[in-house]
Amino acid sequence: MRWVTLIFPVVAMAATPDFRPPDFRVERQPVANGAELLTVFSSLPENTGEIPLVSVLRDSLGDNDPDNDRLRYIWVLTSARPTVLQHAAAFIPFFYWRPDLGKNMDRKPAAILDLGNTSKVVWNALGQSLVQAAAIDSNGALIRASTRRYRANLADQQQVNLMEGLTVISQLEQMPEGKALLSEPELLEIQARLALAGKTLGGLVTAERLPEAYLKNRVQTEETRGHNWELLRQRAEANGLYFEPLGFARSRTHALLWIAREDLVANGAEARKFDGRFLGIADPFNDARLKNWTGYTQTRYFDEAGRAVDAETPGATTREFIPLALYALEYPKVPLLLADFRDTHKPKHREMLRMAAGDAVSGVLGISKWGNWPYFAGSYAWNFVRSRHGDPNNHAARLKAYSQVRRWLTLDGSIDPALRAELQRRLEILGVNPLEESVFAETEIAERQYDALLRYAADPNGLPARLERDRNAEMATHRHSAPARTGLRLAKWFSFGAYSHREMDDSTILAELGRERRAERQVRFLETVAQSSPQPEVVWNIAEVRRAMNDLIATGVPARSAHVVSRIMQQTSDPEIRDLCEQALATISGAGQ
Repeated sequence: MRWVTLIFPVVAMAATPDFRPPDFRVERQPVANGAELLTVFSSLPENTGEIPLVSVLRDSLGDNDPDNDRLRYIWVLTSARPTVLQHAAAFIPFFYWRPDLGKNMDRKPAAILDLGNTSKVVWNALGQSLVQAAAIDSNGALIRASTRRYRANLADQQQVNLMEGLTVISQLEQMPEGKALLSEPELLEIQARLALAGKTLGGLVTAERLPEAYLKNRVQTEETRGHNWELLRQRAEANGLYFEPLGFARSRTHALLWIAREDLVANGAEARKFDGRFLGIADPFNDARLKNWTGYTQTRYFDEAGRAVDAETPGATTREFIPLALYALEYPKVPLLLADFRDTHKPKHREMLRMAAGDAVSGVLGISKWGNWPYFAGSYAWNFVRSRHGDPNNHAARLKAYSQVRRWLTLDGSIDPALRAELQRRLEILGVNPLEESVFAETEIAERQYDALLRYAADPNGLPARLERDRNAEMATHRHSAPARTGLRLAKWFSFGAYSHREMDDSTILAELGRERRAERQVRFLETVAQSSPQPEVVWNIAEVRRAMNDLIATGVPARSAHVVSRIMQQTSDPEIRDLCEQALATISGAGQ
């Protein structure tokens, strides 16, 4: 607890009496064909209304049984489909700007993730990489550089949307009403899938491993945030600067560094030695730009002991503070500089230089890390040394930090409106992807995208029809092997869509899917039990294990559950659970005969 006492004076100095976190609420909209649309809304600062942020489709099969529900699609409403001109700009090599090329606000939004088929993203990405390397790269530097830049821009835009969705969904854990509409297992599933979707093979993680993946990501994020918090605080204290964490609730994802005007050399202070390691900014004490600063400032009040107090406190003295830099606290190893108030374009120029170096090597020269081992060894050694010295060379982590800070600044009402506008303007300059939207247009985009999503959900040939097709595909995974499903897809392709396989009619598919999903849920629970301890009854409630076994027998024991039932039967010492396992195995044997 020693570090808490050290940072308390800094946090107290930064606290504001009118702090009010945004209000989140979840709205439920029924969708035809037995589903419901759950949308997260957030209030905007200064009571200017609210904004729809994220929508999730839950396939409930039209009943009230939560055991057969399945989450499907996730939409981030603050981003619209790119226009044709945006796509064209994304193809241009070394074009790292975000021009205003129009917006598809009223077009049907694209889901960023299908929770029912997360592996599709992985296979699509691997297939595109294979086509790029085998068929496109050999057609010359211009085509190679253009296609690689376009694919990188698409991947970056997808990564930003995933992180913005994760940032919003993570706040529902603190909402009792949010948990009433989205259970804890569902919140865990959404957060884990959003975090894993940004990784190369993250979509292949099984449902049983999701809690472990979620916990690992959560612990790593908390440790990184705490490490960077303390590192930045110590560097600020050593250099006579002031550290202010920003964000709300537990999400202190970024921080500001300030300098007091009274501490500048121009006001008679002694020359101070400045060590900018890990800060990435120039010496502020001998900077003529700060001596004659006319930009944004804040006046704060302190008592005789140096504690922050209200302006009405008797004997309070004033100090004028000038903002220096904005940092992200969740970047690995070191705080990430996002905005330098004295050099607005400095962070963007660094980002452009990193991207240009990568595009020149892989796009123009056609050198690949995996095809050129000397380059791979040299690149790895260079990145290792530079990262040890605090160089932020992790592109995915930089995108995550950028998207998190951009989302919080839009919603955080505790920040002075003038400061928030100034920070948003500087983050707007940081944008390098032509496919992204302006942060100042996100409110209008979100409102119109939500209206378009509701129209899509109300159209019988829209979302309900898509849901029906996905239900048939889900049923096919239970009834057919992977080669058989591949044959059915090939038959559809070769017939140009004239043949489309259907497992069963609408009157029976809901009942069959409900039974399969309930059985699948119990199998996942029993696999978690079997993996948790050599003696499941020590860790888990025996009654819960018995209930799961009874439900599995009642719904029909699938053959794929034989291994987990046998494992629990060998591990348990409870006679009733052993009897239930024997009944389940007998049911599987009878079905096989």
